Amino acid sequence: MAKKTSFHVVWLRNDLRSYDNAALYNAAAAAHAEPESAVIALFIATPETWQQHHMAPLKQDFIRRRVAQMQKELNDQNIALLALEAGNYEDCMNIFRQLTDAGMIALYGQTEYELREQHRDKIISQQLQDAGVTVNWYDRLCIMPPGSILTQNGDTYKVFTPFKRNWLARLHEQEVRCFPKAKSTMLFNVHDLAGHLSFPAMIDGDDSSVKWPVAEQQVLEIMREFCQQHVADYNNDRDFPAVKGTSGLSAYLACGVLSAHQCVNRLQMEARPALEQEKSGASVWLSELIWREFYKHILVAYPALIKHKPFQADTAAIRWRNNKKLFEAWCEGKTGYPIVDAAMRQLNQTGWMHNRLRMITASFLVKDLQIDWRWGEQYFMSKLIDGEFAANNGGWQWAASTGTDAAPYFRIFNPVTQSERFDPQGKFIRQFMPELAQSDNKEIHWPHKKSTPSNYWPAIVDHNEARKITLALFTEVKKSDE
Repeated sequence: MAKKTSFHVVWLRNDLRSYDNAALYNAAAAAHAEPESAVIALFIATPETWQQHHMAPLKQDFIRRRVAQMQKELNDQNIALLALEAGNYEDCMNIFRQLTDAGMIALYGQTEYELREQHRDKIISQQLQDAGVTVNWYDRLCIMPPGSILTQNGDTYKVFTPFKRNWLARLHEQEVRCFPKAKSTMLFNVHDLAGHLSFPAMIDGDDSSVKWPVAEQQVLEIMREFCQQHVADYNNDRDFPAVKGTSGLSAYLACGVLSAHQCVNRLQMEARPALEQEKSGASVWLSELIWREFYKHILVAYPALIKHKPFQADTAAIRWRNNKKLFEAWCEGKTGYPIVDAAMRQLNQTGWMHNRLRMITASFLVKDLQIDWRWGEQYFMSKLIDGEFAANNGGWQWAASTGTDAAPYFRIFNPVTQSERFDPQGKFIRQFMPELAQSDNKEIHWPHKKSTPSNYWPAIVDHNEARKITLALFTEVKKSDE
């Protein structure tokens, strides 16, 4: 009887890359040290859970395309990627039970921070350890993992600026290490597992995300080009949606096709002197990467956020008006405010929205329409290709003045003046609002001065009156808390 080959399993989740993959690198190293053992990369699609998390169909397709591409890339390293179609996290436990029976001797994976994911991993870890399988987790979602940047009292920072200051001080003390590609190992024929596994192969997506490249080398080249040629202009261009001034890397960071370590490492290689200049493009982009980590630290320290709680507890008492018709108008881009409508069309048509527009549309929903920020948070997750809980929740709570380091509640964006400032010639509006294409550069920001054009719609709310209502809602809560 042929001897059963033992194998190490790398469970890919939010680290869909070959380079700088600690789990993959260490699994391959362990396999080299043990004769007759192999490495299998594993991805488990869980569409039922994705749906419960309101993951955008576009992002689901993006993940499926990236996994299919990674199968080809890993095959060149003699590493088989087993991609399975399951339903939910409970199925993952059954899959690992079956893999253990088939000869699995160790599990390697990257930590996830959300509550359900932490719970899932804890149960699976115990299940595997009870069966004699070694379990290895690597905390590589952040350059500075949660718990490593603390106040003098040992608490998590609730304000970004001192967090950033300490984050940067730590960066100066240590190098950002990126793992090289895993070494080639003995190829394991995953077809040998057919008799052990009761789950089918992962199904293909619908190619709805096809405009987003998924080849790892191509993504790395996009990052290199940005750091070499465009990051110097980042601070000047990033707030103007008609200009290609952002990195375009958010979807790759959200799914782990790129790591934060790779981005900072490349930034240091290409623009290290500029990083010491506070308002340089390089330092401002680095600051945005630090914001991503800040929100992850907050999520781990305050897990109630995952249960849809506001960070500022007193704001839970705000009596949102929650008019469903107004919410639908916002979702459909029919508010009568051109910059808001164009932004929502960008989201609905492309699955992405410029960051300045995310702030404008979020402020409009919460502070012009008095609609609960959680409605908008969920809608964004259901559409965004780069949707991830910590950043989305942090951004929405910032805009709603309910979160950590949030905008003061009395700071309310005027959507018209925001439009005039950040899309002065109306280029972005015209791109997504062809019905306003003939408006002049001044009229396009507020086409209601004389009469609303017949092919547009009236404003659904008066900003000045809405502002007064919102201030009253917040003042009522703040006074009752004194």
